[in-house]
Amino acid sequence: METVSSARKAGRPREAVLNRERIIDAAFAVLEVAGPDGFTMKGLAERLSVKPPALYNYFRNKNDVIKAMRGRLASRIDLASFEAAPWCEAVVPWARSYRSVFARHPESIALLATMPVSGQEDSVLNYEVISRSLQEGGWPLEEIVPVIVALESFIIGSALDAIAPDNIMDPADYSPQVPLFAAAGLAQAAVVTAGGVRPADLAFELGLGALVAGLRARLVS
Repeated sequence: METVSSARKAGRPREAVLNRERIIDAAFAVLEVAGPDGFTMKGLAERLSVKPPALYNYFRNKNDVIKAMRGRLASRIDLASFEAAPWCEAVVPWARSYRSVFARHPESIALLATMPVSGQEDSVLNYEVISRSLQEGGWPLEEIVPVIVALESFIIGSALDAIAPDNIMDPADYSPQVPLFAAAGLAQAAVVTAGGVRPADLAFELGLGALVAGLRARLVS
């Protein structure tokens, strides 16, 4: 005969219903569907089939969840180049990795990119690595943060461009009214076709190269 005690043991889940990683996974799923304005703790709890108070055993509030989401993405950005190359070379693979990570979660950009980094260890540690590289490369202390922000602003915008349709700049029926712009688009299309690359990738590489070149020129001027 089965006892009450053994019945309870048999009915217990083999693993906890909730943990921080599961909640973060669910948060990205909710954000993808609901968008930044519709992202709520109530919606997150519903996604996990729990009551909202259960979430507060792991996170203090919604901002705490958002910081953890940002930390998840920050942990996936490759910073190895900063340990092996000067800043002007290291920022290139870092920027590519950064863009790739955020392009996989475009709905997160408006929510995460505007959240202060305070309280998020992975993000803060990433910035320390980059800051050290910039300082060693000769950047004055007061310009290190502006340089990082300038790079991030370009990268985040490029992450959005990466998910846009390839023909987003096509004037279509208005081509006769904008002949130069239309011709420029056709010229770009020829380069894209010949090189087997996407327009967004072509623009990103061109812009990144120009930005880095401009920063290098400013540093030596």
